[in-house]
Amino acid sequence: MTDHTLLIDGVQMPRLLYGTAWKEEQTRRLTELALRQGFRGIDTANQRRHYHEAAVGEAISASIQSGLLVRDDLFLQTKFTFQRGHDHRLPFDAAAPIPVQVEQSFAGSLEHLGTDTIDCYVLHGPSQRTGLGAADWAAWRAMEALHDSGRTRILGVSNVTREQLERLCEKARVRPRFVQNRCYAVRGWDRDVREFCAANGLVYQAFSLLTANREIMARSELARIAKAHGRTVSQIVFRFALDVGMIALTGTTDAEHMRADLDVLNFRLERGDIELVEQLAMR
Repeated sequence: MTDHTLLIDGVQMPRLLYGTAWKEEQTRRLTELALRQGFRGIDTANQRRHYHEAAVGEAISASIQSGLLVRDDLFLQTKFTFQRGHDHRLPFDAAAPIPVQVEQSFAGSLEHLGTDTIDCYVLHGPSQRTGLGAADWAAWRAMEALHDSGRTRILGVSNVTREQLERLCEKARVRPRFVQNRCYAVRGWDRDVREFCAANGLVYQAFSLLTANREIMARSELARIAKAHGRTVSQIVFRFALDVGMIALTGTTDAEHMRADLDVLNFRLERGDIELVEQLAMR
């Protein structure tokens, strides 16, 4: 692992990803803006309820055409979402078997993003709150087939408990390499799942690091650390995430904040500060 990127299964992945959820008609503009500020990792989903994946593709195409970057500069991550996570705008035939739904959704993602390869394809949450059901295994086997074909280079899973992750890793033929969860400080920054990831060679991706932790971010201890480093509290939270081995997602809509988020790659926290932030919700 370098400070800026992570190499996993031959894929170079930025340690900061730009998240494109909930941006609607601003998706293209904001994705282009993020790319201009220096982001080279993009997280999206073929789930029109919360994402506008086609607009992400338009932003990428425009950035390539302008000479800002080439496709190989980018880490593209998208997701398959079960029907219950969608509104009426489904990316697949609801009557089709789940493996066909996965294939149809994936084909749509390739078209939206203007590429023939997805760097990481993510199961956007299991079909049930506890355990893994037949639908989950049907989807995962279809994703394994996509991996076998070379159309996606890495598989991941999101919104999972440790128990679900353990079951998936135990029985999967192609194990997930990434886990993406909402990261709450009050749950020890998702310590149970992070510990399993660290022990089993998986990489943890954290989203909602700021929005899920507003009370923690108001703590005086974080303000003190931020002042000592001449940074903002938001930067301290992102830097903490990197220092404990996470990949961090940010979905900011402000160019200055985008640059500030990327700037966390240029400093480190002291060990004592990391330990303090790790235990902050317990104090």
